[in-house]
Amino acid sequence: MRYEEYIKQIMDEFAEIGPVKPDAFPSMELYADQVAAFFGDKLRAYAAEASGAPGAVFTEAGVAALVKRGVLPKRAGKKYTRDHLIILTMLFYLESVFRANEIERLMRPFMDNYSSAFDDKIDFHRLYAAIEPVLTRDRARFSREMQDGVADVKAAIRGEGLEDDDSTELLLLILSLAARADAARYAARKLLNEYFAKPGKARGKASKPAAAPPPKETACIKISDDV
Repeated sequence: MRYEEYIKQIMDEFAEIGPVKPDAFPSMELYADQVAAFFGDKLRAYAAEASGAPGAVFTEAGVAALVKRGVLPKRAGKKYTRDHLIILTMLFYLESVFRANEIERLMRPFMDNYSSAFDDKIDFHRLYAAIEPVLTRDRARFSREMQDGVADVKAAIRGEGLEDDDSTELLLLILSLAARADAARYAARKLLNEYFAKPGKARGKASKPAAAPPPKETACIKISDDV
């Protein structure tokens, strides 16, 4: 299969699966193994690249580690609620951009709110329902832009005697995608460092930008048992 056909295939699948729909989160509470099975299905596009058991996105031990880190609320008894599933979905995407300590900074005010006996509680389901259509549109837009990216690469090397060299085209396309991901990561990290205080600093004050994260092997790094 030509790489152009393969790109169209995987991006069509990516757009079709889409992010987890708000009404897909069950209202009933789930055991840890059911949580793992839920995400293995809903985030199956990533399951092959996830760490842990084959087909797993979150492992039971990985979820428990997130609770210990304070980025996921403690469960009630032995089960996880719909809020847990929604927050896990958010953490899934954040893990591809931020280090563990940065995610803790980002999630701290929301976890403080969740555990507070006095503050009005954040409705995570309503929050996620508001952003999901944006995520869906972003996927569809990116799928279309991938096709434009292929055309841009071909145009860039036209006349250089490399038009029929798939390896060269793929190198440049992958470089373009990596640079695009880096731009998004740069913006996300700048916002984090500007508006979410580092430990020991008053909230609301700007913080110095952290060093850029080390290169990652995949676009989305999944949460493993040794988080």
